[in-house]
Amino acid sequence: MTWLSRQLIRFLLALVVLALFGGAVIVMSFFVVPEQNREVVVQLIGGINSLAGMVIGFYFGRADNPNEVKVTNDPAHPVPVDQGE
Repeated sequence: MTWLSRQLIRFLLALVVLALFGGAVIVMSFFVVPEQNREVVVQLIGGINSLAGMVIGFYFGRADNPNEVKVTNDPAHPVPVDQGE
């Protein structure tokens, strides 16, 4: 399966999460949830909402390369840390 790259897998998973979120919004808008199941449904919707937020943050939240590390001090002279006795 050489056509299924890591980027494509991430994109497809992101589409699935956003489709779940959209479906959950539609279901909550047009159907009445029984009172005994309301808390479970709200928690499931909250979890899907968190996943959708992570997808949006992954694709649109990064202004620069998160893997780039900038060293501002010389490794031979580390920053002193107070041990807090």
